[in-house]
Amino acid sequence: MALYITNNNNISNFDSRFHVLLKSEIKKTVNTYGTIKKLLSDLIERDKFEGNFQESLAFNTSNDYLSLIGIGDKKDLSPEKIFKIGSFITYSIVNSKKNIKSLEIVLPTFFKAKELEKFLMGLFYGHYYFDKYKTKKSNLTDINVSIVLKSINRTNFKKILTKSQNVINGVNFTRLLVNEQPEILTPIKLASYAKNLSKRKNTTCDIFDEKEIKKRGMSGIWNVGKGSSNMPRFIHLVYKSRSKGKKLKKIALIGKGMTYDSGGLSLKPADFMLTMKMDMAGAGCVMGVFEALSLIQPKNIEVHGLIPAAENMPGPDAYRPDDVVVGLSGKSIEVINTDAEGRVILSDAIEYANRLKVDEMIDLATLTGACMVALGSYTAGIFSNSKKQVDKIIQSSISAGEKIWELPLDEELRPSIDSIIADIRNSATTRYGGAITAAMFLQHFVDKSIPWSHIDIAGPAYTESKRNWVAPGATGFGVMTLIDYLKV
Repeated sequence: MALYITNNNNISNFDSRFHVLLKSEIKKTVNTYGTIKKLLSDLIERDKFEGNFQESLAFNTSNDYLSLIGIGDKKDLSPEKIFKIGSFITYSIVNSKKNIKSLEIVLPTFFKAKELEKFLMGLFYGHYYFDKYKTKKSNLTDINVSIVLKSINRTNFKKILTKSQNVINGVNFTRLLVNEQPEILTPIKLASYAKNLSKRKNTTCDIFDEKEIKKRGMSGIWNVGKGSSNMPRFIHLVYKSRSKGKKLKKIALIGKGMTYDSGGLSLKPADFMLTMKMDMAGAGCVMGVFEALSLIQPKNIEVHGLIPAAENMPGPDAYRPDDVVVGLSGKSIEVINTDAEGRVILSDAIEYANRLKVDEMIDLATLTGACMVALGSYTAGIFSNSKKQVDKIIQSSISAGEKIWELPLDEELRPSIDSIIADIRNSATTRYGGAITAAMFLQHFVDKSIPWSHIDIAGPAYTESKRNWVAPGATGFGVMTLIDYLKV
């Protein structure tokens, strides 16, 4: 998709035109279309078009296809809504049968750099569909897009455009990984994708195979993964830019990489196994961040991406309920439920981050259905030992247009993960507060001196419901928030 900016809308020479407008600008907008002003006014009155958020009015003119897109009241506008409007426009083209090769989009005059950046990200995001295995492909042809906006000059537009495209390349890389079928995306294949990222400037990658995992004492990863014929891997990505005498803050991003989760010997019901290819969405998010970092090449930053990757299968060597696992930290884990495997592999990655002496760490995981019960399918839960860090992440999520809500680490629930025979249980004695007890399990392995946040993305990482602005499947949730957090 090729984009450029212009100062004036051209009434001809485009296959399709979208005019994005506030509720208060309907009359003003109509007056800009002199030759079809009367027709436009009549249609607005007939269809009672009010310019509410995502409300649209479309019709064919003598020259092209025109659609008015409402964004509601200016006071109610947010980065999330601006992003969704951009995505709505291109996703409507993906779903259409029209052969649209050229497009003009007229934006509100008050849009400045931040609004334009979020809108362009939405445009790139909506122009996506995972149709690798479909015989009938989606309408993803290249489009020349003219953006009409007087407040941004061409030089600044190019900078905003490049960054927007690079960030969404990271998001869509995550979507590609999470959408891929589990037969293809094994731990070894995920590691190969990570290795390819290390070919980029300032990016390196170390991969531990099953022998190295066992040698290093990463028994959490080994025990979860040993029941599968696809052996586990541990991935350590590093993006480190040059700095002039400045000590770089070392940040660890940790992603749960269960490339498939059957539940192991605590086997999931058949219906609950569907979509479990997305149980590596935390790892996918970390990989997407590194894709974006390697393209943007920010300065004065050091980021470590840690991904424990495994399949949880009920093979003859599978770990069992009642087993005790002693991982990299030396702390013992009583296995109550083999389907609570994500936290077991993450315990090794967290201890690895401790040993790197990072300044802070953030983990992302499709960890619990309980978080979805609490917050629904579109909002992630965050737990933290640092008020400063969690506030910054939530502010970044608002700027990114992704929903994250803070949940507590409740000390009264901690006894439910105490074990009689080990240091901690991998599943609580109560079914209540499951997202909290899972987070507290992870906290048990975090060095108390390191600011840490856990983001449970079980809900927003994947969607099967049809929405008018995003393709079903993987969403790439978290990449935009973390890129904003890293101040890229």
